[in-house]
Amino acid sequence: PPPASAPAQADRTVTLSVRDGKVVPAPGRTELKRGERVALRVTSDRADTLHVHGYDKELALPAGQEATLVLTADRTGLFEVETHESRLVLTQLLVR
Repeated sequence: PPPASAPAQADRTVTLSVRDGKVVPAPGRTELKRGERVALRVTSDRADTLHVHGYDKELALPAGQEATLVLTADRTGLFEVETHESRLVLTQLLVR
């Protein structure tokens, strides 16, 4: 069995962090095929909320702890993943 920290059956994992108001790595684009499952693993130095536009998915980001949101890319298009409080774009999901 996979380790307990492994994202639940994701086809792709995107790991991001927010430090001092900056996103690491710099915001880019993740291309996915429709139906793929993606795990967004985010660590923020401040408490915030992660939001995936177009999917209405949110995840609380506790300060200094990694949080993971797994979603199925079942809608095609370009979707921004951002933080609510700091209004930072973390990445874009391009689903084809």
